[in-house]
Amino acid sequence: MVTCPACGKENEDLASECKRCRAPLRDEEVPIEFEAAPPSLGEVCPRCEAYNVPGVDSCSNCGAPLGSSQPASAATVAADKTPPEAFTPPSQTPETMSQELRALAISDEEAAEAGLTMAGSGNGSPQDKTPPAPFALAGMAPPPPSTGRARVAVPVSPGGAAAAGPAIPTRRPPPAPASPGRAKPPEPVISMPLPADKPCGNCGALNPPAAKFCFDCGTPFARKAAPTQPPPSIHVDAELAAETYEDATMESPPVAADEPVPAEQVAEAVPEEQPPPFEARFVLETGAAQGTAFPLAHLENSLGGSAAHIGLGEDAFLAPHSATITFVEDRLVLRDEGSANGVYVKIRESAALEPGDLFVAGERLFRFEGSIELPARVEGDPPFLGATRPEGAVVRVTEVLAGAKTGRTCHRAGVLAIGRTGCDMNFPADALLGPKHAEVRVADDGSATLADLGQAPSGVLLRVRPQQPVDLLAGDVVRVGEQQLRLEVA
Repeated sequence: MVTCPACGKENEDLASECKRCRAPLRDEEVPIEFEAAPPSLGEVCPRCEAYNVPGVDSCSNCGAPLGSSQPASAATVAADKTPPEAFTPPSQTPETMSQELRALAISDEEAAEAGLTMAGSGNGSPQDKTPPAPFALAGMAPPPPSTGRARVAVPVSPGGAAAAGPAIPTRRPPPAPASPGRAKPPEPVISMPLPADKPCGNCGALNPPAAKFCFDCGTPFARKAAPTQPPPSIHVDAELAAETYEDATMESPPVAADEPVPAEQVAEAVPEEQPPPFEARFVLETGAAQGTAFPLAHLENSLGGSAAHIGLGEDAFLAPHSATITFVEDRLVLRDEGSANGVYVKIRESAALEPGDLFVAGERLFRFEGSIELPARVEGDPPFLGATRPEGAVVRVTEVLAGAKTGRTCHRAGVLAIGRTGCDMNFPADALLGPKHAEVRVADDGSATLADLGQAPSGVLLRVRPQQPVDLLAGDVVRVGEQQLRLEVA
């Protein structure tokens, strides 16, 4: 292998020029010796090395005379040292190599943008990355080792010192195929000043001013900021500038800096809360704190957890704000705030029922389902054994268990009684229920009424409907969660 002195590329032993930079590898042509073919195999052309059949006087490939029909001896072949005609493959033509180097280097537009004039042919060929040592003329300083980016040649003064100012190296075009009797003179090196190299912020390597990325590490350079246009100037007409306008703020007298401003003029007056029109309080009837009084000290009093005006502690069935008690003129109004378990008020004698209403009797919670239509028995079918069932329009009352589960269900056509014994719905284990505690009465028009029969002190409590406030009177009992409160009015 032969190493190119210009770029360091390894080439074949018989190569006359480098296949990368096309620099000559030797001054003299290497003689090529050919062995003579056996007499029975024909003759080999000493010029193009083409094989010819025996008896041919001239080469069938290049037309060169073969000398005689007899096979040439080894000495005759060795004596003929005429080199074959040089042949350049299509892939190594100067035009293709130039295009390849142009694609690797910067474009003509980038060079023009940086203010560079490219050396080479007249059409602005790109800079060559090959070190200029093999083609440098006398008076040029030797280049540094190649780093893979474009180099700048520095001219040397006759005294031996390098001249100030960088110069652009130019690439010598590849040598044309050798022709006998003619030598092509070397082209002169054209140098011109260049702007300073651009250092890479990552590795510090110097790059051409128009480079978009570092030739050593590949780090891209930041783009130049677009020039900002100056803001448009504003021209004011002289007639408009001469006109004056009245300003309302000019009429107000100036306020001295040291003159204090009264706080009454700056701060907004906060209205004082009016006291309740009369005194009222709730007294706790159940629990460990039985007898505790909660005065209603505001026009609106919240009822719920510990943070409310009437705080009943940590009750698991109590919302933080279950209800609101408001003074409206000379009466008290209770409003349910939409809590999950609701607020219940003890009925005085009776109260109207609507489908979906909940009421408490003893320790039981019931739901009034309203009027429903039961299907009639089909004639001819054998009846099922069981209690007598009503037919036609009836009302249904359902027991509600903990967790909103459904317990017992009862259908009746006129009156539905609830108690411990002798009723339609009996709960003998409930100590707070009377023998006949309450009744649900249905009128002929379908309206229902809940009545307290007065046989037990616990009474019957009806849930307050959401967004339907109720008036409270002295002695009324309100239940929230597991707590019962009695209203007292002074």
